[in-house]
Amino acid sequence: MRNLLEIETELLSNPNLVDGLQLDRIRTIQTAIRSQQRSKFRKQLGLAKIMKDVKEYFDLPTTQEIFSNSGVTWSDEELADKVFECGKSWMYKCIKASNVDENVIRLFETQCKWLQDNGQRVRMGIEQLNQFAKAFIDNENVQVADLQNLNDNDETNDSVVDDTNENSIEDTNEETAETSNDTIFTLSFKRDSGNVSVRYSQSEGLVTTNSNADILDAIAFLNEQLTNN
Repeated sequence: MRNLLEIETELLSNPNLVDGLQLDRIRTIQTAIRSQQRSKFRKQLGLAKIMKDVKEYFDLPTTQEIFSNSGVTWSDEELADKVFECGKSWMYKCIKASNVDENVIRLFETQCKWLQDNGQRVRMGIEQLNQFAKAFIDNENVQVADLQNLNDNDETNDSVVDDTNENSIEDTNEETAETSNDTIFTLSFKRDSGNVSVRYSQSEGLVTTNSNADILDAIAFLNEQLTNN
């Protein structure tokens, strides 16, 4: 909830409305979504630092000699594609992010967290960190809200969180491909009381906003169908 007037805050403390509007459940889900996004950002950054180390190793004359002696020649594009399953440009952006000072990263995270907790749609990813770090060089008081135009009364700011760049088709496709390659298991279950969606990935583990009971209901339904068939 955001932008509530004092009278609205008092109104929404009514137990009947708390129950009817499912406010506690909504808060729990929103908190889980924000937590997952922050965790994903840190994992992306961890991979970015590995990319930096691997690229430095790949560029060593001794490494190139090993490739050459085996009759194999890789370009940077092939390194990105074959090892990291992404495009060369995305690998370079990740390497750039890996060089950002930890204090700047924490400042970026703190501002994003504050905005998310106040109901703003914040893009929290590698490219947004690079944008923030670049602006920080010129102005140490730079604000994520200003860089992402979160102060504009735009419909695109109405959701809780986001981690893609809608203005970059290449980056969006690469992130989608990366998520797809990283995913081990998915489950989607439609029901009248609300849908259940579960994904398990190698890097993030279990990703869902549903409770264990919801997921067990979905599994029970699947087991029943398998038994009947």
